[in-house]
Amino acid sequence: MRTRQVPLLALALLAYAVVTAAAGDTVVSLPSLGSEAARPLVLFAPLVVCIGLAHALGSRLPSAEASGRRPVARFDQALVLATVLTAIAVAQAVATLLDASSASTAGRNTAFLVGLMLLARRVAGYQVAVIIPVAWVITMMLIGNTGGSGATQPWTIILMPPDHLPAVVAATVTLALGVVSVPGAPLVRDAT
Repeated sequence: MRTRQVPLLALALLAYAVVTAAAGDTVVSLPSLGSEAARPLVLFAPLVVCIGLAHALGSRLPSAEASGRRPVARFDQALVLATVLTAIAVAQAVATLLDASSASTAGRNTAFLVGLMLLARRVAGYQVAVIIPVAWVITMMLIGNTGGSGATQPWTIILMPPDHLPAVVAATVTLALGVVSVPGAPLVRDAT
């Protein structure tokens, strides 16, 4: 717990809760290449959890973990699942207590973006992994509602309404694939 800096991850979850509650159903107009649709401010809340989790998983002691008998990879998987489930519970609590339906998307989006980050961590390494969720959010803000009608595109996932079942399925599958990828070493070596 000390090596993975769990107290820092707990602070990230607390910050996520505060941002989710403060954002609620607030929408802001952001630059877009499609129509000028307002976006929920809560879209940025999952990034706090992604950054905290990336930092926690990146704080490793490779030689001690390789030579020890503890199943560190399984502990990491449990840490990821506990973090995401906590984020989902916080988002649902905020949505219920503040009657802010947009806040409930923060949990689904956290699951999706964490899964995306874990997959990027496996493919591109620890240092690149944290950039991918941030890039996804910014890119979806820019091109997520392009097209003739200006409607939100279903492949954006994070821009879909809370009751959009395909987005929930996509987030669940992405998280599951990301959790499965946790025990594997990155395919690209990080600079040391």
